[in-house]
Amino acid sequence: MGADDGAISAEQVDIRLQPLNKKGGAEGVDEEVGEQIQLRVYRQRWLVLLTVALLNNTNTMSWIGYAPSGNYVNSFYGESSAAWLSMIYMLCTIPVGIFAMWAGREWGLRTAILIAGWTNGVGAVIRVISSIDFIPPEWRFPICMTGQGIAAIAYPFIMFLPTKVAGSWFPDTQRAIATTIGVMSNPLGVLMANLISPAIVKSPDHVIWLNIFTCVPSLAAMFIATFGVNRSEPKIPPTFSASKPQMDFVSGMKSCFSSKQYIILLIVMGGGIGMFNCLYTVMLELLCPSGYSNFFSGLCAALMIVGGVFGAAASGIFVDRTKLYEETLKIALGAAVIFGLIFLQLTLHQGYTIFLAITCFFFGVLGLATYPIGLELASECTFPVSEATSTGLIVLSGQIQSVIYVFIMKNFARPLQPDRMHIQVCQLTADDTINTPKDNTMSIMIFSLLATLLVLSLVVLFKPVYKRLEAERGNRATADKNKELANQNKDRITLQAESVVQPLQE
Repeated sequence: MGADDGAISAEQVDIRLQPLNKKGGAEGVDEEVGEQIQLRVYRQRWLVLLTVALLNNTNTMSWIGYAPSGNYVNSFYGESSAAWLSMIYMLCTIPVGIFAMWAGREWGLRTAILIAGWTNGVGAVIRVISSIDFIPPEWRFPICMTGQGIAAIAYPFIMFLPTKVAGSWFPDTQRAIATTIGVMSNPLGVLMANLISPAIVKSPDHVIWLNIFTCVPSLAAMFIATFGVNRSEPKIPPTFSASKPQMDFVSGMKSCFSSKQYIILLIVMGGGIGMFNCLYTVMLELLCPSGYSNFFSGLCAALMIVGGVFGAAASGIFVDRTKLYEETLKIALGAAVIFGLIFLQLTLHQGYTIFLAITCFFFGVLGLATYPIGLELASECTFPVSEATSTGLIVLSGQIQSVIYVFIMKNFARPLQPDRMHIQVCQLTADDTINTPKDNTMSIMIFSLLATLLVLSLVVLFKPVYKRLEAERGNRATADKNKELANQNKDRITLQAESVVQPLQE
């Protein structure tokens, strides 16, 4: 064989020459493939979510349970005690909220669940003790208020947990529905309280049975939280965003307050939460001056929550599939305000039982549908801020605004006109001076104006960027590119960069 016939040039060999990295792999291929993050979804996520939902439900029943039977509670514990037993939740959330956000970020999900479980359970036991016969009447309210205050500490820890669990344990296709399940257990607690409380409490002496009713499931939730949840996060994350390190607490707070879109959401969603909380608290006081009974007040709240369960479930499934968070939030909140304003005007008149029930139902369908969407949007707008911080601030805003709205409803109400005193059913007896009926016309006008301003601000000014979704889409695109590169190079031969193809010698 001659030299001319046997020589093979480098151009005739289909070999791609690539420099080797320190590990002996081709640069730009193996490194990119190695950067792919392993993802996994665990069945345990449902147990963690169930624990959070049960804590949320039982804690809310403890909060709202006294309001539907307020006149009997006031007779048992003292004047205005029912309002204060609800108000303590709002007041405790404000100072405890900041600490809860920090603890949720620094100590992890499991520690937050344990704190919530034990404060909720211990508070329930103290409330039962306050209503036992051997307790002197003058000590009943201070003891009950102590237990209610301890249980109220659990509330800010609980309220950021649904989005935290959804972000840490669930894939992106289930996050919205997981958040919906977690947060809707709160209004379900309101529903149960409004239905069961009037059914149990038929006289002041029956308050002890209400306390026992809220105590038993609270203790069950405490034990499930203690023995059922054994870690804060799964070993392998379910999504790319769950694998990324989150900001520390101070940096996260700065990031939240430097985002214009988040601030709008903070004010509007906080206002929505505050208005719902206010309506739960004063529902009886709105309806009894116009002759609507305790049972009907509880029924209205129940219809609101039942509608909300359907609305929130539908909206959660819808946005999981379409990712139309902004559009769904704006349409649902705008329609909810319309039905809410109609409901408030109808409470000023007697004989509109059917219309009040209908407007309550649709107000719940549309209003509560915005709750899980708003919390998910908070996480989207502020990623990679911890969900404990972004959601916690909204809950804190809701509690602050709750106090404001309850103050407005109570302090702008005027004495009921004498010609309507024969209609009212607020007073238990003719000489009852504790349960005084009020004319809520001015309060409702101010409440309606504020609700309208909030929804207009959201529709006009809120234009969010979905940072978390964009990060996950970018990661999926990178992963697809890496797989393509790996497939292209798996059958190729890689030589050292300094290697040279030598012609064959005879």
